[in-house]
Amino acid sequence: MQPKEMFTLMAKGEKPSRIPFVPTIYEHAARVINKTPSQVAADEDLVVESQLAGYELYKHDLISVGVDIYNVEYEALGAKVEYHENEELPSIDEVLVDSKNDLERLRIPDPESDGRMPLFLNAAQRINRELGQEVIVNGTVVGPFTLAAIMRGFENFIMDMVMDLEFAVELMDFAKKVSLRYAESFIKRGVGLSINESWIAPPLLSPNMYESHVMNMEKDMILELKSKGLKNVALISGGNTTPIAQYMIQTGTSLLLADADCDQEYYKEICAKNGILLRASIASKILETGTEKEMRKAAKKVIGTYSDYSRFIFGCGVVSYGTAPDKLLQLKRIVNELS
Repeated sequence: MQPKEMFTLMAKGEKPSRIPFVPTIYEHAARVINKTPSQVAADEDLVVESQLAGYELYKHDLISVGVDIYNVEYEALGAKVEYHENEELPSIDEVLVDSKNDLERLRIPDPESDGRMPLFLNAAQRINRELGQEVIVNGTVVGPFTLAAIMRGFENFIMDMVMDLEFAVELMDFAKKVSLRYAESFIKRGVGLSINESWIAPPLLSPNMYESHVMNMEKDMILELKSKGLKNVALISGGNTTPIAQYMIQTGTSLLLADADCDQEYYKEICAKNGILLRASIASKILETGTEKEMRKAAKKVIGTYSDYSRFIFGCGVVSYGTAPDKLLQLKRIVNELS
């Protein structure tokens, strides 16, 4: 059964013949072709080559195209990216918004010309042309809270949420517009989409603040994307999101991610109640450094919890650059044996 066929069945609430295997492969794809993350992150052809090589090796059931996923919109806004010769991801130390005046000077980037937005748009389109008949290919954008926090500096932004909520909301609204415009360009190229919001997970942000000030911003963004023709939009946040899961559901996300430290039974309950996909994960560190016995134990626990849920997807977080390909292949064999 091809990956797309499995997701079609799950959308109907029917159980596929095997458990979908969806590791998130960003910088790890660079290792597959013996390049550094920075080399791949700056080169459209290498993004395509690395993702195609990763799929050929692992045959995972969904492809998310990206490398340093939290820097692309920020760079297009004018921040300077530092590239590295080792296995570190490209990085940005610059804070673009020190004051309200700084926000007023910023403009919405043009995804067709600014920064590396065109690089990842074109790469996703090329990968989809190659593999899109059998597997879903997604682009990635940053969610409004996370992008606003990056632009302002996390601690400053949290203080704004408390001391100057009007400015914080204005900044999130601007960030939403940036990511929406980028997302619309992915849609025009015929690929799927996920919204990455890793900085909403408690204790980084309180559940009350999330419900009161962030949830509706994400909901509006997802509604807008669905109005552009996307049936499914996944709101992705790692960490223990158990305290905000009930609110994330209300955004209209098509999927919830249950990391290893989440309340797995609770996620199963609320996803079943709302009829959405659930990607439950073992800890990525176990994949990178654990023994086969440890991987099997962790995988068995997750599969034992969710094997009777027809919309269950097995994951292992973002696969690190340092993870040996043999380890990921070993995990896939374990999952297939336990399915």
